[in-house]
Amino acid sequence: MKFFFGKKEEHIIEMFKKHLDLVDEGIKLLTELSETYMEGKCIEELTEKVRSKEQEADLLRRDVETVMYKGAFLPNFRGDLLGIIESVDKVINKAETVADIFYIQKPRIPEDFKIEIVKQMGKVDQTYLALREAIKQMFENVEKVPELIKNVEVYEHEEDVVEKGLIKKIFESDMELAEKIHLKELILNIGDIADRAEDSSDRVEIVMLKRSI
Repeated sequence: MKFFFGKKEEHIIEMFKKHLDLVDEGIKLLTELSETYMEGKCIEELTEKVRSKEQEADLLRRDVETVMYKGAFLPNFRGDLLGIIESVDKVINKAETVADIFYIQKPRIPEDFKIEIVKQMGKVDQTYLALREAIKQMFENVEKVPELIKNVEVYEHEEDVVEKGLIKKIFESDMELAEKIHLKELILNIGDIADRAEDSSDRVEIVMLKRSI
């Protein structure tokens, strides 16, 4: 079932979807950045691209908020949507943080950790893609949203399993303690991207419950 909105609302929905796509682009850039870093190549340009994408998403979020406060949507639904876009914006904020950890802090990543970090980034991407689709379907076909929210939870759990395995492996290794702590913080921050995506899906789930009452 699709809900019908006025022209102003439809314009905001398109802006909303564009914001979702910008966050997706930022995560994909971060994935490329992480792989490039682990190949020992320069990541300065990719870091700037992630930062630029975060800024672009943030500006669009502010534009959405400005237009919405001018009267689009009913007040209660307006507040719900603002909460969702703000929580999604935190996803790309964390992606930028991870990019800066790679670029500025330059953590040492032993060869036998690299494949698992690539796997972790893949789970982060899957988690966000499920969230993005859930939010888009909130405007197109609400019946699909519950299953997509479940997918977010599944992928986030899978990411969490990889994350915990990596941290266990770190502290079982013969790395220096400072290097262990440094690498652990990188892994935790990567995991936070998926956590924030799941937080956003919780907001979507609440909105769906409110609209079904």
